[in-house]
Amino acid sequence: MLSQGKSFRKTQKKSVIADAQDNLTISALLSCVGQFDADVRVGISKFSNGKTLAKIANEKIGRVSEVASLLPVCVIEPNSTEVIEGSPSVRRQVLDWGVFHVEHSFIGQWRIFSNALRQRNALLKHRTSDTSQLKYWDAILCPAAEEITRARLRYFEDLENELAGSLAFFFDTTPVTVTVDNGWDITSSFVECLESNLDKDRRYGYTSVGPHKADLSIMTCGHMAKDFLSRGQKKLSVYALRLAQVEHYQRVTGNKVTLLLDDLPSELDKANCKKVCQQIKRLGCQVFITSIDSSDLNNMITEVLSPKVFHVEHGVMTP
Repeated sequence: MLSQGKSFRKTQKKSVIADAQDNLTISALLSCVGQFDADVRVGISKFSNGKTLAKIANEKIGRVSEVASLLPVCVIEPNSTEVIEGSPSVRRQVLDWGVFHVEHSFIGQWRIFSNALRQRNALLKHRTSDTSQLKYWDAILCPAAEEITRARLRYFEDLENELAGSLAFFFDTTPVTVTVDNGWDITSSFVECLESNLDKDRRYGYTSVGPHKADLSIMTCGHMAKDFLSRGQKKLSVYALRLAQVEHYQRVTGNKVTLLLDDLPSELDKANCKKVCQQIKRLGCQVFITSIDSSDLNNMITEVLSPKVFHVEHGVMTP
């Protein structure tokens, strides 16, 4: 909640607020992050009327993203195989998690782009013939679109070494590769791309090219990974990608990522589970691993990571 401004499971605010309550508040004490030389407390309150209040060091802030920028959290859970099997939007979220945390101007450009895109799509949907309105929003849309794409490419290029090493570590016999599809032809300007696709956009009623159509292409042996890899290999691919992003972030910023792992052994054999644990230990992250059954916390996890184990029942946590 603190790292994204919302639950990764629920998008509706009311669904994460306890029954008979009108709000929830979550806070955390962060150790020496960002521009702060000492520990700093951050917090978010969400209200059933839809309002959100965020604070850093007891000072109200305008955007939840300011809290999120101080608290990079990587969540990997059973449904994370959607990164391989799901829609491009899922993979864009993974890519943009990394870009957001190392490219400080990214979030501002994304807000400008998203707002202009909504306006342009509304004009296209209503089949307006007034090209002056489209050109007005295009003039706002294009610089932001090009900067978003450049930021993504800079990030992915800098990630390349960590990603190649991580994929090689987890896949020693079945090579897996990851490349970026920008969502538009960057050999031309974005203005030119919009102009060449205008008839199609008018016909469809939405903008058919741009950063909002970007994707990660995940391949193995010349095939799409989602069609070729086993369920366990897909899970391993997610770990390889996300842990590479964690390593990159820590190298670039000098700060640590918090890992939230639900049901880590799920669909992984003991050898691969051990590999994941070895990587986590090497990265030195704070890590929370959850399971509904203590027997699922197999020997590989306890032997490699030496974790503290807590039992939670009916909202009460005991060692």
